[in-house]
Amino acid sequence: MKRLQSLLNTINLKNSLYRSIVTLSGGTVLAQLIGICALPFVTRLYTPSEIGSVSIFMSFFGFWVVSIAFRYENALLIATDNTESHIIYCLAIVFVLLMSLVGMPILWVLQQNNLFELQILPVWTPVVAFAIFLGYGLFMVNKAWALRAGLVSKISQASIIRAGAIAGTKLGLGVLGWGIIGLLVAELVGAISSTYKLATATKKHFEQSKPQSIKLAQFKQTALKYKKFLLLDTPSAWMDALAMLLPLPMVASLYGVEAAGWFGMARMVLSLPNAQIGVAVSNAFQMELARSLRENEPQRARTIFYILLKKLSIIGMIPLILSIFVLPWAFPIIFGNSWESAGLIIPIIAPWVYAAFIISPLSIVLAILQAQEWKLFYDTAAFGLLVGTYYWATQITLTLEEYCMLMTASQLIGYFVYALLLYYLVESRLTEKLD
Repeated sequence: MKRLQSLLNTINLKNSLYRSIVTLSGGTVLAQLIGICALPFVTRLYTPSEIGSVSIFMSFFGFWVVSIAFRYENALLIATDNTESHIIYCLAIVFVLLMSLVGMPILWVLQQNNLFELQILPVWTPVVAFAIFLGYGLFMVNKAWALRAGLVSKISQASIIRAGAIAGTKLGLGVLGWGIIGLLVAELVGAISSTYKLATATKKHFEQSKPQSIKLAQFKQTALKYKKFLLLDTPSAWMDALAMLLPLPMVASLYGVEAAGWFGMARMVLSLPNAQIGVAVSNAFQMELARSLRENEPQRARTIFYILLKKLSIIGMIPLILSIFVLPWAFPIIFGNSWESAGLIIPIIAPWVYAAFIISPLSIVLAILQAQEWKLFYDTAAFGLLVGTYYWATQITLTLEEYCMLMTASQLIGYFVYALLLYYLVESRLTEKLD
């Protein structure tokens, strides 16, 4: 009887998890298709140098927004109750506004000092960046709150709106010949357009639990309660973002902006499953894991982890095989002959992206389990590996392909260690809760 009940519980768990993933993936896959369909036109409306230049900005953007709320958006999922989640939500919004403002002068200083190749961007970029930071930061916070509420359909709709706005703006302004300006404005339109509807839905859902007033002491108490997100998760996220985003400016500094465009395009195409499907899996995993722990069901949380580890390993093989055997010769046909070099890079970095596809969605377990100190340790080591490979490349003569091989090898080592770390923490922390 116990075995039958356990089997039924597992089936119900899988159904709930898969429904969440399918709902989220429905929107994100459609968003992915919008981006894919637009790419052949975008690559003909904009030059590799223009796309490479904006890719440099997106590297900084990706680094900055990853901690734009000091990671308090993740605390929304593990808040004790919905009333406390209101306090965390307000804290996160304040941090988003603060970090959006601070991002402007920092980007300007980096431009003026010719750091990370950001000097190639227009001088007015920091002003536009503020609006992009703010819009995307608000989207991130409301998305996390929507995950707590289980509003997965609203998140999918917001993803579709964002992808459509970015693609439509890129094409429209590309036809008008706006160049870099058009690409930056597209990111701005995408950030703003996806936020309003999602924010409206989350506030309506949590309206009944809204406290009449929130005192300053409550803000302070809640911020201290979840201080690990600020003190450990934030620097960890910065390290992680740098390890993922610095390869583009590193390639630009070693081989030029055009090579950065090739590398950026290759990685962007390869990362589509991770950026869309992988994000959907991560969101569903985060939602179900946090719910399991809030309801004191550690065995359910453990089962979810291993189900997704297995499924991601299998599903990821499909894009890996296509990347190695199909995309190298298909790339110039789809995107134009000027992108042939990008096709040669794809099979080299495909194993790196495959590892990220598996491990990245599962890494949120460290935040949910409040084990951010381990993540900070790992991310610091991974960042050191990346810097080490770049320094080595500056000391010897390597082709672009050889440098990509070196980066891939270092990242594969890092992800293998990360997988072992996740396994250890899931087994130790969740077993303790079972006992």
